[in-house]
Amino acid sequence: MSQIAKCLAWFLFAALPCFAQEGGFNGSLDDPESEVLKAVDLVANDSVVYGTYSYEKEKQLKGAKPASSVSVFRDVPGNARVFFKVLENVLAPRHFKETADLGTIYLRYIVQGTSPSSTAIHIDALYVEKNRRRQHQSDGTVEHSEFEAIKDRLEKMHGDAKAVSEMAEQHSATAPPANEGRASGNIVETNTSPLASEDDLEKHVASLKHSIEVRTAAGGAALKAAPYRTAATLQPLHEKAELLVVVLTKYWYGVETADGHRGWIHRSQVEALP
Repeated sequence: MSQIAKCLAWFLFAALPCFAQEGGFNGSLDDPESEVLKAVDLVANDSVVYGTYSYEKEKQLKGAKPASSVSVFRDVPGNARVFFKVLENVLAPRHFKETADLGTIYLRYIVQGTSPSSTAIHIDALYVEKNRRRQHQSDGTVEHSEFEAIKDRLEKMHGDAKAVSEMAEQHSATAPPANEGRASGNIVETNTSPLASEDDLEKHVASLKHSIEVRTAAGGAALKAAPYRTAATLQPLHEKAELLVVVLTKYWYGVETADGHRGWIHRSQVEALP
């Protein structure tokens, strides 16, 4: 068993940081694996490499891209999820040991759930010189900074989800009660009329359904954590997925999916039910 695998397995018994002998950083988060995977995906797709820089006047490296695989790293536990980020043509980045040439930064994130409510993460940061192909490990600053970026994404996701939930509760609190019409006598005719056939009732139900439900347009859509385009994506929605509208704004719908997830979707990405 590799040192990385041993460290990840250790989290099954103790949520303590473990620094692998072969390099890298291990940390634990009190969040389910599904939530951590979303946060790691956001960081892996972020163009910034955190915790390093090349020039004093610009203490941030940008231009990184996600990658599906990287050959410079060693083995990975079989049941873990892995993400990669790569930044090419970097000159002597800080916090990599003894760098003085042009090269590439490689980042690897290994994610593994350790319980229903906790997840272990291993992060590696490696700099490889372009000409001599010499490898330089981080002094730990880069990995720790990337870990903090993941924690920041999780906190933002929690805040966005809480905002959605609170807005939905406010909407429910201000909506008229289901029996309000009966109390005011507005639906007496509907309840007492002997002419209300089964077809009429089905049409009425269909009409109500059309007024509170929509479906995703061609190409599908993204369920967002907050009503703006740069908000975290909670999950992708396939084409023609039916959604219950719980909150209305000028440009966004607060919706609930068929499996009970809540979030936001832009009005341009939905259409009325047929």
